[in-house]
Amino acid sequence: MTTVLFVDNDPHIRLLCQEEFQEEGYQVVVAGSARETFDLMESADPDVVVLELLLPDMSGMEALRIIKGSRQDTPVIFYSTYTLSMTEPGLHADGSLLKSHDTRDLKDAVRDLVARRSRSTPPRSAPNRSHTT
Repeated sequence: MTTVLFVDNDPHIRLLCQEEFQEEGYQVVVAGSARETFDLMESADPDVVVLELLLPDMSGMEALRIIKGSRQDTPVIFYSTYTLSMTEPGLHADGSLLKSHDTRDLKDAVRDLVARRSRSTPPRSAPNRSHTT
């Protein structure tokens, strides 16, 4: 099952995304701060992170830097009411959407990233248990 981590300081947005994406069959984990996010990156091992730009303990850009520093292959989508200007070379999110109560665009973006990631990630193979004698 695909796990999506939603990071937003607004509990209503977290709840909306959690309910909408659970209905789509995703496992959903939510965080209200960057600190919670970093803890959940380890314990929940999300396939996609949806990240707000304005967090209570640090900027979303700084959180992105930390996430990509340790989990470069995990896609991150900024989902914010603020527009994003990517000016730092080498540091970028995998997508950016304006926040809306209509989550269709966000669902499409997550679905596309999951599909792209599954095509580029080789499947985990089962251990070879055959024995030759």
